[in-house]
Amino acid sequence: MGVTHAVQGLVQGFANPDNSKEKKDGYIAFITFLLTFIISLLILSLIGQFLWNSSVVELFTFARPAKSVWHILGLFLFSTLILS
Repeated sequence: MGVTHAVQGLVQGFANPDNSKEKKDGYIAFITFLLTFIISLLILSLIGQFLWNSSVVELFTFARPAKSVWHILGLFLFSTLILS
């Protein structure tokens, strides 16, 4: 299930107000995707912060510890933009 499937489910929920089964399935698909995305980001940021603070800071003298999860999410976003 990807972004396309989740968005299609949300659009079907809005487009089919009469068919409650399709509307419900569309909303469930969207909520499932949204929760999966948020949980994945949370796990990525917590593990990333742990790995950054325990290994990168120890190996490189110019690296400082990440103070919050937001620093790791920003680093992830920055590296995604640079490498894509």
